[in-house]
Amino acid sequence: MLLAHALGLARLDLYVHFDRPLAPAERDRVRELVRRRGDGVPVAYLVGEREFYARPFAVTPAVLVPRPETETLVEAALQTLAGRAAPRVLDVGTGAGVIAITVLLERPDATAWASDLDPAALEVAHQNARRHGVLERLVLRAGDLLEPWQEEPGHGRLDAVLSNPPYVARGDPLLDPAVARHEPALALHPPEPDPLHFVRRLAREAPAALAPAGVLAVEVGLGSAAEGLAVLGAHGWREARAVPDLAGIPRVLLARRPAPGA
Repeated sequence: MLLAHALGLARLDLYVHFDRPLAPAERDRVRELVRRRGDGVPVAYLVGEREFYARPFAVTPAVLVPRPETETLVEAALQTLAGRAAPRVLDVGTGAGVIAITVLLERPDATAWASDLDPAALEVAHQNARRHGVLERLVLRAGDLLEPWQEEPGHGRLDAVLSNPPYVARGDPLLDPAVARHEPALALHPPEPDPLHFVRRLAREAPAALAPAGVLAVEVGLGSAAEGLAVLGAHGWREARAVPDLAGIPRVLLARRPAPGA
């Protein structure tokens, strides 16, 4: 991948032209990429993109590199939106925008809002929305969780609130040191040593944004699902369940909006 990127070739072209000598400048580009990869810089940052849901998305060090586990969140969201005409969704902490944009691509009748604290991340999301032709159906705003949408006319009538929030506690021994060094701390770590910090906030704040049958889908880390379900239950969320990823790890908490007065 690094060699193809450095030479401006498709990976197949490397095999077709395997005996082509490299110019000194080309060798220098390859060596620099390999050096940076050896220092732990993610390949996605080095080549400028990552595939998600079988589509390429631009990524920069301002955003978390999209992971396959987050496709579980998208699948769960699409299943809950099946049968709903012209659904409206909110992606909280959108990063590169992969969740909201993928939902829009899979549901051409949908519209989406997306927020992030980091304006640099929103620039990447804007680039990806333009690249995939959904910019006219996506509203991007900087701000904390649902705060940017309080005065929107559609607030209180959304079909789904989706989020892959920061959930890795600082100092977590399971976190790859290279990830800790190179991926944005704002996207990795909650502001306090509680992996469910944002689940607790969304459990309190998301009901006001949702229509009566609206759902919340939020990604959680390894070992957090059971406590996360308890948090949702304590706030009156209905039909709460955990959806496993392809490795069988409970990865996404899915629940229906609490009944009025709950």
